[in-house]
Order: sequence, then structure tokens, then C-alpha cells
Amino acid sequence: MDELFDLMTRQHGVATTTQARALGIDRRVERHLIATGALDEPFPGVLTAGGAEITFTGRAMAAALSPGVVAVAHGAAARLHGLRTFADHEAIDVIGVNGAATADARLGTTFHTTRGPVLDYVVRVEGIPVLSLPLTLALLAPVVGIGPTGLAVDDALRLGVDTASLKGVAQSWRVRGRAGPPALLMLLGERVDKRPPRSWFQRLAARVLARRGIHLRDEYPVLTDGGVLLAELDLADPVRRVGVECQSWEWHASPTAQHRDARRRGSLRQLGWEIVDVWWSDLKAPDRVFAELDYLLRTRTPVLQ
Repeated sequence: MDELFDLMTRQHGVATTTQARALGIDRRVERHLIATGALDEPFPGVLTAGGAEITFTGRAMAAALSPGVVAVAHGAAARLHGLRTFADHEAIDVIGVNGAATADARLGTTFHTTRGPVLDYVVRVEGIPVLSLPLTLALLAPVVGIGPTGLAVDDALRLGVDTASLKGVAQSWRVRGRAGPPALLMLLGERVDKRPPRSWFQRLAARVLARRGIHLRDEYPVLTDGGVLLAELDLADPVRRVGVECQSWEWHASPTAQHRDARRRGSLRQLGWEIVDVWWSDLKAPDRVFAELDYLLRTRTPVLQ
């Protein structure tokens, strides 16, 4: 029993009946322990300590230990990897090879299969076998939709995931009939290789004009005291020194790039500027950008030119 509880401690509070048998606990003893409250069997084949509530990670671990399962995948993997878009995801998605047995649906498990070399892309997250983050994103869109996948990509890039590794996995898994990898490549192309269209900034400027009566200037250059170009802002109100700047993950893909951007942003602030960042994820939901920009334009003191 001590060995079983030690095992549960290492496995997020769960163990399988198969593991219990390997430790010498037969079905008769197991039933007695369940009857006395020492153990619970919340799902067939899954054991927990008596009275202990099974958590998301516990369910994920139990599902990963099920016959035929290779790893936790899709939305559940995105949650375990710390992508905030999936912080409230409750379903346990798992993946196995074609022809494998399915995990018990009573765990809240959705079973997916693949012909790809999935074993080469399994990592451990808190001891749970999970698809690597690049492969998780490469297979995500057909399951959850393109919108949530785009937000998940943004989350991954904020965490500093290398864009080259994401593209490499998507390209290697791109085969006829598999829709996820092309979707990931498209989303990365938008976020890394392209800028938001000028028409988007023009609509934002028109909204500010209608609300505040303030004309924002396009592609406004900000110079240092020595006359060196520091930044060219997509939109700017030079009177209040408020700017709007498109952010591309191309410039945030490494610690060096992030450090360079932080120094540049500090220089802008020393010159009295406040900058509102625009990311690709803001294009379809611009209220966050507008609210921040509107607040700054309303509260900043005009500077004499």
C-alpha cells in the first residue's frame, strides 16, 4: 500500500489497476480497500486515494496511462503547456496510432489517431506524456478551429517558442489530407512575416477622430535628440506623444530581440512617448487597442511644440 500511495503521489494522485497489480495488490484486496474508503475508483481501471478529488492533471495522467494512448494532445496538451487560451479547457484529448485501443470515455477523454511518427514528439510535462508544443499547435486547428488556434499561437510566441521550430514541425507533418500543419504555417506567416494592413490603422484613426476629434498622423518618425531615427510609428499624436506601433513576432523571437526592443521602448519613454502595441490577435478584436489608446489620449497632457 505504501508503494501504491507513493506512486500516486508521483502521478498526480492516480494509479491504474494494472500498476496496482504489479505492486502485488490483487483485485480482492483492491475491492476491500475501496469498501473501507482507503481507495476510490472514480473511473474503471483508475485508482485514487480515498476521498481525494481527481484533478485535471490527474485525469490527464490517467488517460495517458490507458492502453493504446501515446500522449495527451490537442487542447489538453495546450493547457498543460501553459497556453492561457486553453487555461479552462477540461476535456482530456489523447492521441495514439491507428488501430490502437481507445481510452475510456468516462474519463472525459477524446481519442485521436495518427499515422505520423508521433512517438518522436512526446515530451514530459509534470511527468505526463504530452505532445510537444510545436506538434500540438500543428494538429490543433481541425479540432478546435482556426480562431482558438491563432490565439494559442500568440500565447506560444509570448512564451518565447522559436518560430523556426514551429515552422519545421508544421512542414514535416504537412501531407495531403492533414489540415492542421498548413493552418499553423498560415498563422505563423501572418504573425511573423507580414504586417497588419494599412486599412486597419486607418479605421482605428477614424474611430479616434470620431470619439476625440483628434487627428492621428500616419507613419510618424520619432528622432533622438541627436536627430537619429529611433522609430517610425504607425499612428501618432505628437502633441500628446502617444503612438501606435505594430508588433511582429519576428522582432520578439529571441531574448536578444526582446532586449533590443526593451531598450528601444525605454528610449521612447525617455523622450516622453507612450506606445500602444498592436498584435495580429488584435485585428479581429480591436477593442483592447482602442480602449488603451483612448485612455492615453484623454489623460495625457499636450506638449508644446
